[in-house]
Amino acid sequence: MKNRIFYFVLFSIFLISCTDLKFIGKPAYVLPEYNTVIYGPIENGKVNRMGVSKNNIEKMNNNILNKYGITFQSSNRIYAMGNSTKYYYIKFYNDFKFTLKGKEYIIQKEKIKIKEDKSVIKYEYPIPVDITKSDENEYILDIGEIEILDRNGKIIKNKEKIPPFLFKKTLYVSLISKNIYYNGWAEDYPGNLNELKKLKK
Repeated sequence: MKNRIFYFVLFSIFLISCTDLKFIGKPAYVLPEYNTVIYGPIENGKVNRMGVSKNNIEKMNNNILNKYGITFQSSNRIYAMGNSTKYYYIKFYNDFKFTLKGKEYIIQKEKIKIKEDKSVIKYEYPIPVDITKSDENEYILDIGEIEILDRNGKIIKNKEKIPPFLFKKTLYVSLISKNIYYNGWAEDYPGNLNELKKLKK
């Protein structure tokens, strides 16, 4: 009987240790944070993950930057970058098309506003629906044809048609006291999203 108790206690300690190891290096308290990230360009009617595993939510943005010279830092902000310190101008030739659940919204080209200072050039546009504040998990954004130029007007990247991008919602939450840690696609969260929503109220 004593041996059974000993092994039970030992096994319990082992389980607790394993649970604690899972949270090593993780912040103790971060309420649910939602963002939107490019899941992949849509080519020939299919989403191209460009060799990136589904679990990697960050690398796709780098692939898009390397291939097309642009990057999205939020759901309504776009940059053209050569490296981390060099920003370029973008010439847009078309209105943006934003599609959510089959419904298409037009973002007029005139509503794309440039904001710049001595080092950073960025373009902001109104987003028809903010999925980080709704139950929707994805939308498609088609920015059409663009051309990239430096500050002197020299063409850095010739005019080209950029494929539509599928954006998906991401979720980051860390509540160690509740044994919760997640950083990935919101639609794949293994727990109850409604319970997380209650934490933010």
